[in-house]
Amino acid sequence: MVEKRLDRKVTVILATDVVGYSKHVEENESLTIKTYSSREVILLNLIEDFGGRVFNTGGDSVLAEFSSAVDAVECAAAFQLCIAEINSLPETECRLEFRVGVNMGDVVQKDTDLLGDGVNIAARLEAFAQQNGVCISKSVYDLVASKTDLAFNDLGPQSVKNNKFHAFDLILPHTKK
Repeated sequence: MVEKRLDRKVTVILATDVVGYSKHVEENESLTIKTYSSREVILLNLIEDFGGRVFNTGGDSVLAEFSSAVDAVECAAAFQLCIAEINSLPETECRLEFRVGVNMGDVVQKDTDLLGDGVNIAARLEAFAQQNGVCISKSVYDLVASKTDLAFNDLGPQSVKNNKFHAFDLILPHTKK
């Protein structure tokens, strides 16, 4: 009997996570959850507006797929700029900060979920990003650098948990170079 082949494809993955979410929950669970829910609505709307699809969530994180690297990075930038603006308002009670990672790679599609190194590296890039920042892989950088007005800082080759990748920080008004 022939073993069924895995359903593979190349796609762009955007991974987000809240910085210090557990600490926020410990301080004020109700406010944190309400605040996250309102920020998640912003993120989900932007993902849809930029042509992405959410394929997995987990508490304070979202994984989305895009067919365009430009759309994924512009979505990430728009989200971080929106969150920075909200957090700068004096009336904002709970200032949740996010990290975003964007990678293009080979993934395995299992039902509506995506698995594999393409997703894992996006998650590593997210963890590597500055607070309120976006970190992208070289494969994404090569596609977006000449097609957007966005600026990037070359972080060079990185190695995290058996994943090796070349990373770039997106330079935003509220992040450090």
